[in-house]
Order: sequence, then C-alpha cells, then structure tokens
Amino acid sequence: MKKSDKSRGANEEEDLVITPAGPMPKDRVHAVGQDEAIRVEKSGKAVITSREEASSPKDIANDVVLTPGGWRARFLVHLIEPDHVLRVEDGLLQKRDPSGRVVAEFGQIQPSQTEEPLMPISVALKPWEVSALGSGWIEYAFWNNNTGTPVSHFEVTLTVPPAPSAQEGQTIFLFNGIQNSTMIYQPALQWGVSAAGGGKYWSVASWYAGRQGQAFYSTPVPVNPGDVLAGLIRITTRNPTGTFDYLCQFSGIANADLPVQNVPELTWCCVTLEAYGLTSCLQYPKVCTVFQGINVQTGTTHPALTWTPQISCNDCGQDVIGLSNANPGGGMNMCYGKSLPPRATPP
Repeated sequence: MKKSDKSRGANEEEDLVITPAGPMPKDRVHAVGQDEAIRVEKSGKAVITSREEASSPKDIANDVVLTPGGWRARFLVHLIEPDHVLRVEDGLLQKRDPSGRVVAEFGQIQPSQTEEPLMPISVALKPWEVSALGSGWIEYAFWNNNTGTPVSHFEVTLTVPPAPSAQEGQTIFLFNGIQNSTMIYQPALQWGVSAAGGGKYWSVASWYAGRQGQAFYSTPVPVNPGDVLAGLIRITTRNPTGTFDYLCQFSGIANADLPVQNVPELTWCCVTLEAYGLTSCLQYPKVCTVFQGINVQTGTTHPALTWTPQISCNDCGQDVIGLSNANPGGGMNMCYGKSLPPRATPP
C-alpha cells in the first residue's frame, strides 16, 4: 500500500465516532441542545429546531389530514387508484397496478396487542383544539361475529341526506364498516373535506385504516341528496394461509372500490355517525339518516343479529332509534339535531 493510501485510511478512521448505531462519520452526528428538538420535514429530512417551533400547533396542523378515525400524518395517508389493489405480502403493505406490479410500498401493519376493536378507542383528535361540540364517533351500533364463520357479506343501504343548514367547515362521515383490533374497512359517505378531498357537498369513498396511522382510500365520487347508496363489504377469496381478500364498494358507483388482499379476518361490524369541527347543531343535516336493508352473511348463512347501540355524545340530541335486528332487512335511524322524530321502525 502506498504511503498516501495509508494516510487516507488513517484519516477516514479518525473521522468516525462511536454511536449506539455503531461507528458513523462525524459530519452525520449532531448534538441536540436542551431547548432544541428534531423535526422531520415533508421531504423526509431531519432538522434541528427549537422545541417551541417543533411543537407548534400550526406546524403540526400543516402535516396532518382528516380521515375516518381522526387526524393522521399526511405522509401515512394514500390514494389507491381505480383498478389498483392494496396487498399485504411478506408483512409489507403494497400498492399493485392492474398487471400485479408493485408500484409503492407502505411499510408493515403492526398487529395490536389488544383484542378490542380498533375504533372508536383509536380515534385521533387534535389535542390543541377543543371543539364546541363532540368529535369522533358520535353514535354507532355494533355486532361482533362470534359464529366461527367469517363475515362474507355486509351490506347496508342509506339515502344521501340533504345538505346541512350551516356549512362552516365541518366534516361528517356516515358508514357501515367491519374491523378487527388493527384495521377498519368502510364504505363512507362524507360531507366536507378530508384527506380524500371533498367540499360543501356529499361524496363517497372506501377506506382501509389502521392503528399506527396508515390509511388508504379510493377515488372520491360526488353524490347528491336523495341518492340511494348501498355500501358493501365482501370476501372475494379465502386464502389457504388463513388470510382473506376483501372488496369494499358502493354498488353501481364506478371508481369507489378499494380491494385489499391477503389480510387478517375482520369480525366486528358497525354502523356509524362520525363528525369533526362542529360548532353548531345546524351543521348536521335536518333529518335522521336511515340505514336499512342490512344484510350480513357468514358463509352462505344469515346469522341472528343483536345490534348494540352506543351514544358517545348527545349534545345535539343524537340517538339511535327504530333499531331492527332482522337479517336480512334490518335497520336503524341515526338521528341528530334538537328535534327528534317519533320512534319508528325504519322502512
């Protein structure tokens, strides 16, 4: 070895420092002061900044977006385009195009350590904002599948409500969904703006979202008050490994599908009203939303259902009324607003 080579090698060794991750070049190791913090920018670059700036609500708000399930980091929320699928392969979430080619990877789904359903306990609110009215899962009804046979078909029909009287930046989600302790799958009707888009109108999209912040959605499609929607979740394949391929869609609405493949079984069915950013009861629609024609199948059987209603917040007279456990053909009214109608069974 030439003398110059030996000298260069010695200098390179002198430029290394020991860290918990092993030897690293000095120029990649930085001290963070007592009043400083690390902030990861949208580009993925880590920078040292003041604690005050790093924890500023304004900065955090610019990096989060709203989804069913609450606020999530923007970089964890992804569109799954028409004809694409979301698949788990070797533990990794992948987006695949119509030819089966992997076009994006999103990391792993970390299984939950609890057996509790993901929602509503994992709804993420903005800690620096106190809403005048309740946020998150406002009211819902649930049924947990303990039959031993997977839910193969879960369909609910609803009519798009009229626009709210006051349109002041609120977001409302109405949906039937199915979940386990880690992920929830839902065809959601939305008023207002979310990570999927939207505005002062109703739209629909399918979502698959998890505890660690990952969320995936289909292309949102505008719909009109009075439109009749059928939100449907069904198994398309039962895999030999014990996982499942599912399809979430609004029947007859193109591009609102979100297929997921090779995922764990979903067991906990729900019908839900979820809302964010409300300051007045006038920001809800004037009429109850009627969920009807409920059709749940386990395999080819219609199991007996017992829906359990839950009212998390009744600041606008929210209530679940007219609940019918018939299967198929059951239903319920999700009500809101100060003036509630007489209790009646949904048509």
